[in-house]
Parts: sequence; C-alpha cells; structure tokens
Amino acid sequence: MTKQVLLVLLLTLSSFGLYAQKGSITGNVKDGKTGEALIGASVYVDGTTLGTVTDFDGNYTIPNVPVGTVTVKCSFISYETSSKENVNVAEDNSAVVDFVMGESTVALEDVKVVAKANRESEVVLLLDQKKSVGIKQSIGAQELATQGVSDAAAAATKITGVSKQNDTKGLNVRGLGDRYNTTTLNGLPLPSNNAEFKNIDLELFSTDIIEFIDIEKVPNSQLYGDFAGANVNVVSKIHNGDSFLKIGLKTGYNSSLSDADNFYLGDGPGMLGFDNFDYQDNLDIYDFETNWNPEDKTVYPFTDISVSAGNTFEFENSKLNTFATISFDNEYQYSNLLQRQINGSDFFRKDLSGEQYKYMTQTTGMLNFNYNWNSNNIYLNSIFLNTSEQSLKNLRGFIFDLAEEGGFVRRSEYERNTVLVNQLLGEQKLNPKMNLNWGIAYNTVKNIIPDRRHNTMENGTDTEKFFATNDQANNNRYFHNLKEDEIAANISWDYKFGEGFEDANYKGKLTVGYNGKFKNRSFESTQFNHKIISNQLTDINNIDSYFNNENLQNGLFDLKVLSSNFIILSTYDGEQIINAGFANLEYNFSSRFVALLGVRAENVFQEIKYNTVLGEGKEDFTELKVLPSLSLKYSLTEKTNLRFASGITYTLPQFKETAPFIFEGITDVSIGNPYIEPSTNYNTELKWEYFPKPSELLSVAIFGKYITNPINRFVRASAGNEFTFGNTGDWAYVFGLEFETKKNIWTKSRENSSKKLYASFNFTVMDTKQELDAEKLKEETEGRYTANFNKEEEDLQGSASFIANTNLNYKYSWKDGQNSITSSLVYRYESERMYLIGYSSLGNQVDDEVHNLDFVLKSKFNKWGLNFSAKNLLDQDIERFQKNETQDWLVKSYKKGIKFSLGLSYTF
Repeated sequence: MTKQVLLVLLLTLSSFGLYAQKGSITGNVKDGKTGEALIGASVYVDGTTLGTVTDFDGNYTIPNVPVGTVTVKCSFISYETSSKENVNVAEDNSAVVDFVMGESTVALEDVKVVAKANRESEVVLLLDQKKSVGIKQSIGAQELATQGVSDAAAAATKITGVSKQNDTKGLNVRGLGDRYNTTTLNGLPLPSNNAEFKNIDLELFSTDIIEFIDIEKVPNSQLYGDFAGANVNVVSKIHNGDSFLKIGLKTGYNSSLSDADNFYLGDGPGMLGFDNFDYQDNLDIYDFETNWNPEDKTVYPFTDISVSAGNTFEFENSKLNTFATISFDNEYQYSNLLQRQINGSDFFRKDLSGEQYKYMTQTTGMLNFNYNWNSNNIYLNSIFLNTSEQSLKNLRGFIFDLAEEGGFVRRSEYERNTVLVNQLLGEQKLNPKMNLNWGIAYNTVKNIIPDRRHNTMENGTDTEKFFATNDQANNNRYFHNLKEDEIAANISWDYKFGEGFEDANYKGKLTVGYNGKFKNRSFESTQFNHKIISNQLTDINNIDSYFNNENLQNGLFDLKVLSSNFIILSTYDGEQIINAGFANLEYNFSSRFVALLGVRAENVFQEIKYNTVLGEGKEDFTELKVLPSLSLKYSLTEKTNLRFASGITYTLPQFKETAPFIFEGITDVSIGNPYIEPSTNYNTELKWEYFPKPSELLSVAIFGKYITNPINRFVRASAGNEFTFGNTGDWAYVFGLEFETKKNIWTKSRENSSKKLYASFNFTVMDTKQELDAEKLKEETEGRYTANFNKEEEDLQGSASFIANTNLNYKYSWKDGQNSITSSLVYRYESERMYLIGYSSLGNQVDDEVHNLDFVLKSKFNKWGLNFSAKNLLDQDIERFQKNETQDWLVKSYKKGIKFSLGLSYTF
C-alpha cells in the first residue's frame, strides 16, 4: 500500500509541473449562416504542435506561440477548413483571430446539430462540467472507445471513486455499495434485473447504445432521494448528421481456456441464450425437461456481431432523426476455483476446489427517434436487452458432517435476464424565458433461473460416488422467476428571470417539477429435493442413470418440495410507490458566484407480501421525506472553479432484504429480515477544478457522508449461521479525497494530419467506519435476528480505501481525420476491500488488492475500422481471505484469464 501511495504522490507532483500558461492567440469560431458558436472546433498553428479546441461559447486560446508571423487554421466536422495567414504574434500580446466557418458537403442545418452530437466527446463533456452549477462527472462514447470499454458498468469504473466488487453485479461509489446507489436512463429510473440487487446490472448496456454517462455523487432536488453513493445516469445515443449503415464483426479468445482439457456445461440451453424450461407439476413422475449429465462442448472463439444505422429526414421546418442498432456477442470462460468455509478456531467446515466453466451471451437492440422543430424536441427510445449465463462447477474436497471423505459438489446453472425499456421524452421551449421538460417510461424486467441442478456426493472413487444423504436438499433442482414492471414519470418547468451578467442571458432560474415511480415485483421459486431411499454407487458423469422415472417408481428415491409431497411455491410480491415534488432556485449573485438551492418532498410507500416456508405475512411502511440540497459555485478565474455541495438523502431496504426468504449458495445461505428500517444520509463535498485547456482538467475534491441507522449484511446468530440484513448500528461515516487530471502531453498538427500524446489519472483515498451494536439489533427485531459481532466498530462492507485509474494514449490521424490509429494503455488499482464483517471468533473476510492492465489499439482507414485489444494482461489470482486471529486463510480463489479480441467494421 505504501508503494502505491508514493507512486500516486509522485505522479501527482509531476502532473502539476506540466501546467505552464501563456496566452498568445485567442478568438472565436462560429457558424457562417446561423451565427451560432461551434463547440469543439480544432484551432491550431500550422506546422507546429500548438493547438486547442473551442469551448461552449466557441472561444479558444492557444498559449506559447513563438513571436513572429504564423498561419492559424480551424477545422470542424462537415465544414471547410479555414486558414488565416500572416498572423503577427508580438511579445507579451495576444493576437485575436476569429473564424466564420462555411459548410462543406452537408447542409448547415445538419451541421448545427453536429455540435450537439459531440456530447460523446471528452472535450465537450469537460466543458459541460465546467459550466454546470452542480457537481458531476461524465465519460463519453469517444473516451470509452479509446479505452476499449464494452459496457456501462466498466465505463462507470473509469470515473473517480467508482469501483466494481468481484462476484457482484453492482457498483461501489465512495465506499458505498449497491443499496446506496441509483441508476437512470436519460433521467428516468430503471428497474432491477436481479432479486439480489437494487440496481440493474449496468453490464447489460453495451457501449453501442451509450452517448455518455453522468455520475452525480451529491444530491440535488431533481434526483430521487434513495441514494448516498451516486446516481448513475446512462444517456442513450441519438443520431445526427449524415445517414450511415455500419456492420461490425469481432472475435477473440480467453487465455484461461487453454488450461481446460475439456469444456463442460449443463444440458438444455442453446447457444443464443433465449431458452426457458418449466418445472413439472406432478411429484409422482420424473419428467423434467433437462438432464443431469453435463455435456462436453466444443469451444469456439467468441463472436460479436453488430449492425447499426442512422438517417435524418428533413421537412420544411422540422427534422426527424432515427437510429437503430442490434448486436449479439458471446464468450467462453474457464477457471480453477477454490472455496472454503472456516470457523474462528481455524477448523475447516468446507474445503472444496475444482473447475468452473461459463458461457455467456448478450443480445442488444435499440430503436431511437428524435423529432425536433423550432427548438423543441421529442425523443422515443426503445431498448431490448437479453443476457444469459450458463455455468458449471465441479468441486472436490471435504464438507463437515456431510461429505467428509471424497466429497464432490456439482452445480449446473442457467440464468437469463430480459429487459425492455420504453421511453417518451420531450423538451419544449414555451418562450425565451420558459422551458418544459417531461418524460414517461414503461419498463419490464424478467430474471429466470430455470432448473438449476445441484449434487452433493461422497466416498467411492474419483469417477463413482454415493449421494450424500443427511439432508434431502443435498441433491435438488431449483426454479425461480422474477418479474418487475415499472412506470416512471418526470416533468419540470423552468422560468428564467432578471438580466444576466456579461454573456449570461438570465440572472436567476426557477425550476419546479414532479417525479413519480410505480414499481411492482413478483418473485416465485420452488425447489425439488431428491430424498435418497436406496443409495448406490453412481457415475458422477451419469447422474441420469439414478435420477430417472424408473428409479422413482421403484422407490430408490423420492421427490419432495420443501419436505412436502405436493408442489409449493415460495413467493413474495413487492410494491413501491414514490411521488415527489421539487423546486430549485438557481441565482447568479455575480458573474462568478452562483447558488443552486433545492428542496424535495418525497412520499414513499413500500409493501411486501410473502408466503414462504418460514411463514406468511405482509410488511409495509409509508414515509414522507423532506430533502434539502445546496450547491455553490465560485469561478476564481475563467478557468478555475471552487464548488461546494450538500444535501440529505435516504436509503430504503430492498425487497429481498425484508422478505423472510431463503436463498441458497454453495457455501452460504441468506434470509430476509422484515424489521429493517430506512437509513438517513447526510452528504457534503468541496471541490476545486482547473481547466487549463478545453480537453484538460486538474481537480481535487474532499467529500464526507454520515449515515444514521445503516443497513448491513451480516451472519445471524443461529444454528444455521445464515446471512441476513439489518440496521446494525446507529451510525456510519465515509470521508475521503479525490484527485483527477487529464493532460495533453504532446501535440503536433500539420495541414492534413495530427499527432497527439495524452494521459489521464485519478485516485480516491478514503476512510470508512460504522458502529456494530448487537443489542440494538436484538431489541429492534424482538429477539428474532441477533448477531455475535466481535467488534464495536468496523469498516463499511465493499469499501476499498484506495482506488486509482490511469491511461496513456497516442493518436495519429491523417487525410483530414479520415484515417487514424489510436493506442491506449489502461491501468487500474484497487486496494483490499471488506467483503464480510467477522462474527463470534471469525475474522473479517477481505478481498485482496487488484491490479488490472489493458492494451487497446483502434484504427480507422476511410470507411474501414480495425481494432485489437488485450485485457487483464496481469491475470492475477482473484483472492478472498478470512482474517482470523491466528492467521489469514484463503477462502476463495480463481482467475479471469487474458481476453484477446480482434474486430473489423465497415461503414456505408
């Protein structure tokens, strides 16, 4: 850890030395017909490495220009390159050079929209960050492509303070995990696709459909109040400009597959990932749709096929932009796997090792329409996502009191997620002072695990064993079905008033609005336990020779559901209704100082009805939350901002956490707790930003969060030592520091070509702590949920004290940008993080530190694109340790392998 901190400090100090400033040429770039400022236009001194891009007002500054006569050029997509010769640069003076750009081969109406489309670019997003009143960070499609990022989850981790914990689908932001974050698409909430998590898995969203991602870590009144870490907003792509058709094909291979002599998966699912299997409705016969025996599969290089198209239809005073994309990709993975369960006396209760096989698919489709007229816009978005994951685990070893000699565990699982998102959004300019923004969404999610098969066997030989018989659930088939429907609506009205300072067109802006979310979730599961009556030696690869209809009729085994002779479904139904009104007042006290004061009143109703083996019942609560927020921004100079933000939010317990429902893993079991209460969160941040150039940034932020009544996952003090959830103390806190820099190290531009070396670096260092109070937990749950915490205070689960990202990029483009080659080296470090709080005599479980290194090469030759990437080059062991008093025990270990890919695309 010390070495990493010293390295970070060295890089930080080095970066400060790179920022020398002298302004020599300044000016403005605008459209020749409309007079509007052009954002992101390239301006450079011909024959030198000096250049920059224009900001949101079309302004630019080029520093360090040598004294003498030079030629200044300006270029922008869809415009003719403009040149100003014989520009005289005098010592200690700034030459003013303005450009009025004329159209090239595309109508100027199209060009007007091109600047808006550039919100995919890092430059424009930085300019947006600089101009915004609130604190936010963004990452756009161009930067994601440069770093070889394939999905929204990986994209979010490139932003300061965001990480993704191993073995989970959720993000961790500033030490706060899934339950403390929210996810939206175009500002409208998204449902969850998994009973385990509050948020949708952002891996579902491929970068093919992403324009940029916003992350807001401090609340404002227009955001839903149920978050403390961050609100992650994915903005989908909108087509602007020329029509196109793009076809892409990518293939690749994971190095881990070379370690597998054979590749096995469970019977049933096909290659495309759209399968479903029903359970039988009669326990007197054995007639399941899938077999027990694993299948030896042929492994092919993974495939990624994509087609996207866009077109613009122009009318007399309006325009319709259309965009569509569809893609399919798959991937094979293999790993050695170790899983252990050890008590506080260093006694092994489970010690298993073996192999893990995975096959994953993803299908993505999006259709987008944008109709605009007279500064008004209507957007229609439809997104379809389907993912599947097949996995097979073969583990051998020791299981105390179950399979103490020659233990063998196999689990074959197939999980499928289907998501359909439909949104209708509008932006109406009522008059020069008033705007109306609105949106409505209907989303559905379905998550199924159809026929998960689990075997536990013992004794015998390596290939033939007996079934473990001390529990009828040792060999079972499990089915579950989750469906979630959600309707969401946003509407806000802006009114601008007063005469603004300098270039601002208003002094104050009042915003009032409404947010509504109406969510319904249904979850049902059933498990068919196989009670062994007449045990016999069975081939581990021919389980069907024992579990079949003939042997059921002959009485060798019996089929049970929750120990019953009839089929019982364990169910819960959740409903959540949130109605919120909000008001914002943005006021410019001067040209440099602006404040944003907001208040949000949010009425929350949540109900869960359950019928499980543990009982039947209903739990609900209704609360009114009044949530104030404040953002202040002071512009120290034209390039420097000082910001402060603060606000109050809350955290709701998840449906699964409050349902007394049993979820079984290989080495753990979890159960819900209906006594959980919401938490309250107090958030604050102080941030300094410096923008030397439109594409450069230097920022430092100090943040803090205080949580009352925090919710935790912990081990329940019971005979089964199940995992459960509860308000484990009165308080928790997080505080830390974030640093970020983006720097153009070297640039050289000529008439038709340019070369650029640039880098970015960020890190987060933080400290977390929470109270652990077993007496509070016992009292609030009427003694039904107790804990044996072995400490009074502990770090927050999922938090890593240090996170760092850095990348170094080189880009060479020629023929006016028609051809280009970009190479990137991307590194990420995460320190060890808390996975599970220790209890009784057991120590904490901690995920070891992670180093990740990727190499990405992207090239474009006119209409052809050729890309290569090698990800996870270090391929370290992913390890989890249990830190007992006597020693640290390795309790989980596996590898991800190095992923190589090669892609080819053509644009018509």
